[in-house]
Amino acid sequence: MKVRVRYYALFRELARRSEEVILTNVGASLKDVLSEISMKYPKLGNFISSGAYIILWNSRPVSDKELNLVLDEDDVIDIMPPPSGGSIEVRLLRKEDSVSIDELIKEIKELNGVESCGALAIYIGFVKGVVDGVKVNELTYEVNEEYTLKSLNNILDEVLAKHRGVIAVKVFHRVGSYRQGDEVLYVVVVGRGRRDVMPALTEIVERIKHETAIWKLERRDDGNYWVLGDGLRVKSEVNP
Repeated sequence: MKVRVRYYALFRELARRSEEVILTNVGASLKDVLSEISMKYPKLGNFISSGAYIILWNSRPVSDKELNLVLDEDDVIDIMPPPSGGSIEVRLLRKEDSVSIDELIKEIKELNGVESCGALAIYIGFVKGVVDGVKVNELTYEVNEEYTLKSLNNILDEVLAKHRGVIAVKVFHRVGSYRQGDEVLYVVVVGRGRRDVMPALTEIVERIKHETAIWKLERRDDGNYWVLGDGLRVKSEVNP
């Protein structure tokens, strides 16, 4: 079975190539392919074994818990080093993907460099049940995944470079349809102190609203409305 692997930045230098096709067994997992890469490129393998990498599977970020995913013919794997300035994790979540705030806090507190930190800020966005006095029955998020993942990583890279006291950021955004009270956006920022994390958190949330390819469709009692940017609503021509 053929799997396409693409390398970025430092990892491109360690592998001495930007991409390659790896032949692996049918039923192989992401973990199996990472093991093959580690054996083939020992210096790159040092980063993989220490967990200092970001991996995308067909343009979707993958966590360590998902490395047993079984691959298909011609799947594309992007493997890249953590961005400069800190640790970043970006994920797009479906309904079936659960998030534990306690586990999220625990994970980010265990990252390298966090021992010098004393502040952690969390933003959780959830679905409104009433907008402009009108009941919202459902909110649907539509997304261009590849563009949005690149945009989110770019936003976080720039924020970390600007706010030097911030050590790590995690952003999880849901796609699909949700109802009142459902949590749809999680942003976690950890840094040296409150003056570092609060401005960074605000900037990240505002930029997510304007610089990603995520669109919201409100299904309301008075019709369907596309939400553009941070509040402009345009009525859909499709009947409710």
